[in-house]
Amino acid sequence: MLTRFLIHVAALLFVFYFIWQVHQSILGAAIIMAVILALVNAIIRPVLLILTLPVTVLTLGLFVIVLNALLFGLSFAVLQGIMGIHFDLTFLQILVGYVIYVIISTVLTHLIH
Repeated sequence: MLTRFLIHVAALLFVFYFIWQVHQSILGAAIIMAVILALVNAIIRPVLLILTLPVTVLTLGLFVIVLNALLFGLSFAVLQGIMGIHFDLTFLQILVGYVIYVIISTVLTHLIH
């Protein structure tokens, strides 16, 4: 479980530094955002998946990617409030950051396990 947490922190570090160009205390930010993202995925995501099921069926599941990117952006917004930093990110930047985060997390998970 600690290994998976560290994988997610590493993926978030990559997204912060290379994709979003955030350079202010990114290690602490990545750790806090990993915790926030875990809580959002455990509490809010299941409810939203059920509420958006008709749209998800109509789009053949592609809306789940949009929903996950929105939750990723929500987690980053909460992080900004906690840390007192401010970065304006567009939805496209959040979507690209989410996709890169998922790819890095998946690759690292398969390499370690």
